[in-house]
Amino acid sequence: MISSIQSLVRMTDCLIARAYLSLFRERNALISFLFHSLFRDEREIAQNLVDPLQRTTVAQFRRFVEYFLEHDYQFIGPNEVLAGLDPQKRYALITFDDGYFNNTLALDVLEEYKVPALFFVSTEHVRQNKCFWWDVLYRERIAQGAPARKVYGEGIALKSKTSEQIESELSARFGPEAFVPRGSIDRPFTPDELRDFASRPYVHLGNHTANHAILTNYSPDQVRSQIAGAQNSLKEMTGDSPNSIAYPNGAHSQGIMETCGEFGLKIGFTVKPKKNLFPLDVHSIDALRLGRFAPHGDSTIETQCRTYRSDLLLYGALRAGYLKFHRGVTGT
Repeated sequence: MISSIQSLVRMTDCLIARAYLSLFRERNALISFLFHSLFRDEREIAQNLVDPLQRTTVAQFRRFVEYFLEHDYQFIGPNEVLAGLDPQKRYALITFDDGYFNNTLALDVLEEYKVPALFFVSTEHVRQNKCFWWDVLYRERIAQGAPARKVYGEGIALKSKTSEQIESELSARFGPEAFVPRGSIDRPFTPDELRDFASRPYVHLGNHTANHAILTNYSPDQVRSQIAGAQNSLKEMTGDSPNSIAYPNGAHSQGIMETCGEFGLKIGFTVKPKKNLFPLDVHSIDALRLGRFAPHGDSTIETQCRTYRSDLLLYGALRAGYLKFHRGVTGT
């Protein structure tokens, strides 16, 4: 039911965007984008080693970059945001969440077009070489013959718990070996790989908590531990502390944002699909709740990119209401 409603709203937004952009000039803004895994091709997706999420292939990612360059968007990184943006221009910012090794597949595109990207890393997955829990759930349940829609619902139900509780429950169900990566598709970076990756000219790293913590499920002291743990680990592994955070599942609150500020985090990204309109005050707490669009595999990249440029969108309001109802996410 939810999937059908999402598809209908997205189709409506697509039609609205086509009409809007033919009649009006889009408003200048910073538009941020959220990716997770990258796949070489559809055959890798079909292996069912990871939850396919947005099902983004390298070819789709390349076309996404080309589209926004063709429409006079300037791709930037977090430091350019903090330096201040010209309200007479249009900007795009690419983010990847979690810390999958397969994110290295983006490098050729980034370097070819001289485009930066911001990669948010859950550091305990890197340190422990463990799979992400949603991949374990998806892989094991699909192997048992469960339909994808049912697995999706099971994943949503688990998101009311801490990562530690979820991992404990899945280890009991499928065995601790289920968290051992199967190969380059589903594994996180190693510490050495992450250090080398961070040294590439168009790569920026960000905080995604120590254990992909949905922070609204944690006490204030636990929130501090999750944020500080990732900051310290990234500093230790790469030599630099990030200035940006992406809240796992977009879950944040006023108190969580204030805690981020205590650790030198100046930019924060949610999962609310919206344009970040000017003026953009990077010195206010609003800079810690920027929106992001998540390109997906259900329609062509060009159609989606055109929709993201529109200033009239229904899907953002629908998703914000859905998240608040199901997870108690505030301010997303």
